[in-house]
Amino acid sequence: MVKNWCTSLVLFAFIAGGASSSRAQDIPIPKLKPESLNITKTGEVIFPPAEAAAGWPSDLLKSERAACVKRLKGLDIDFKALAPIGNQGACGAPAPLEVTAIAGVAIVPPGIFTCDMVEALHGWVGSSVVPAAREHLKKQTTTINNASAYVCRRRNGLASGKLSEHAKANALDIATLGFDDGSSITIKGDWFGLQQLVGGSAKANFLRQIRRDSCIRFTTVLGPGSDRYHGDHFHIDVARRKNGYRICQ
Repeated sequence: MVKNWCTSLVLFAFIAGGASSSRAQDIPIPKLKPESLNITKTGEVIFPPAEAAAGWPSDLLKSERAACVKRLKGLDIDFKALAPIGNQGACGAPAPLEVTAIAGVAIVPPGIFTCDMVEALHGWVGSSVVPAAREHLKKQTTTINNASAYVCRRRNGLASGKLSEHAKANALDIATLGFDDGSSITIKGDWFGLQQLVGGSAKANFLRQIRRDSCIRFTTVLGPGSDRYHGDHFHIDVARRKNGYRICQ
């Protein structure tokens, strides 16, 4: 009886200790390798006419569109350039893109993003998500589930407070990723568990790597363990903060 009680106590301590390691904590940010950006595809960003768009100053529209054309030149992206959405200082974006695929990986359903967000997604998908799936899963990533992209709402869906980066088309929530053999990974289902705690799960290792690598490209990274709002998905965005402050949890 005493032996069984001690065994149970040790097992409980092991699981509890492992669980605490999955809570919110700073994730080490790896160094960016320049050669990882060499994924190209010829294309041109052509926006619909919007010289007198309500809610956006014409000079801001021109500068944002010009910057977008320059930043996305040659990237492997399937998209449609859209007219301005919303208003400056509120929900919306001056130069939004509706994206259906990035670096050969489909965004399902298509999401609306700023050019800054698209550029960051391209770097992350091409240099981390795709190769990490090959390394850990021996599979090709085919889809990223768009749980939430552009939507006019406040942070965490609350009734009051600051606007979410989703309201600025600067964010993406990912709940599921799909692969060429028809299988999928869910953030909620494959992040936790005993296999994940002891490092024995290929799926968890894949998720852990792409979450860590996302801190290179995005200024906000949240997921399981960060807070009660992000237990079942990854949230990534390109929020602009003072002094380049970043959040990676």
